[in-house]
Amino acid sequence: MFRSSVIWCGFYVLTCFFVSNKVEAQNARGSGQLWLAGEVKYNTESNFVLKGQLEYQSEYDSENNWDSWILTAGTDYLLIPTLVLNGEFKVISTDENDTLSRTELRPVLGAKLDIFNRGRVVFDNQLKLEWRQLYFSSPELNSGSLRVRDRLRMTVALTQKNPSMNKSLNLLIWTEAFFVKEDKEKERFSNRVRFVCGLSYRLSNQWKIAMTYYRQRSRNQIGESFESRENVLRLKATCYL
Repeated sequence: MFRSSVIWCGFYVLTCFFVSNKVEAQNARGSGQLWLAGEVKYNTESNFVLKGQLEYQSEYDSENNWDSWILTAGTDYLLIPTLVLNGEFKVISTDENDTLSRTELRPVLGAKLDIFNRGRVVFDNQLKLEWRQLYFSSPELNSGSLRVRDRLRMTVALTQKNPSMNKSLNLLIWTEAFFVKEDKEKERFSNRVRFVCGLSYRLSNQWKIAMTYYRQRSRNQIGESFESRENVLRLKATCYL
């Protein structure tokens, strides 16, 4: 079983790499970003999990400064053993450059379905619907729009029998695509396609840490090519109450 899981893992990695590189534009401009996140989760006696998160994102090697703070409050509800419903509300403050800033209010509804869950290997798919209400320092740019996100993820437990066990070192691999119907979103990183790989480690019942690398392509508007590419390192700590 584990050998077949490793084979599927290799096939999945190659597929993700191919999909990610298909969207690269020849004149793509690159940037490096660092994301730092802290999350708290509280398991209630029912099927609800309450959660909150604070994240800082920064672009550190671009001519234009780009920094963002993201505050998230939400809940997960276990509908059936393989299906989790999500609800979140995000408040995002971003400095687009030295002269332009924005505040975003983003309610989110989502669902995560376990497609395959056999011991060491878990495949899941998550779909999110986001309403993005944007308020810029230049009011004429204010807008609101719906964005759809779809993520296909694989988690492989490397040191334990399943990813949720303590002392489990897990391999994380996923792809995610962002879809925007409207073409009026003019801020950077409105539309994306990304490939992500990383590691997580469950220290105890209370703590988990993760380090992931994002390779993503962005475009400013629908109809444009994916001109921008970002290399992102994300560090995240999760506390379970």
